[in-house]
Amino acid sequence: MAEPTAPYPKYLDWLRYLSACLLFTYGLSKLLGIQFTLPPEMALRPVGSLTGHQLTWYYYSYSHAYANILGLTQLAGGAMLLFRKTAMLGAAMMLPVMSNILMVNLFFSIALGALCTSAFIFASMLAILWHDRRALVDVFWTDQASEPASVRRYYRMVAAAVVLLVIALMGVASWLHKGPRISR
Repeated sequence: MAEPTAPYPKYLDWLRYLSACLLFTYGLSKLLGIQFTLPPEMALRPVGSLTGHQLTWYYYSYSHAYANILGLTQLAGGAMLLFRKTAMLGAAMMLPVMSNILMVNLFFSIALGALCTSAFIFASMLAILWHDRRALVDVFWTDQASEPASVRRYYRMVAAAVVLLVIALMGVASWLHKGPRISR
């Protein structure tokens, strides 16, 4: 028999609804072409003269498909947040999306309001997932089958070989990129 879960806190309902509203707003703004657009004269300016915000919007405005996919993802995540039954799935889906949006807003100096909004939605997704942390640990850790003891050492050696191969390839790529140093 399943262990009874803690009652769902009222503040999580409010976080879900407010986050859903914000996700709908941002998702629709992308689908309607309101976000990721710049005036055409911006294309005539040298790249070095653009601010981080302008450069980011210029870059993202290049692909309408990307804006539409991101907008639809935000709409789907917002819709899932409206219902307790799908809130955990919506939060799990939106956490990496909002993490990326938060980093873009932070590191490319997008408007303070956008930064605060993305930080709020990100924190809300964390709060929703934190409430269901036991179920998530069960799904992603406890209930996962591990390698049988008879082949565990083999799989660990393969994992180590993969890591070492990638490190070696990155070292070679870095060396080739910089070019060999010839002293005179």
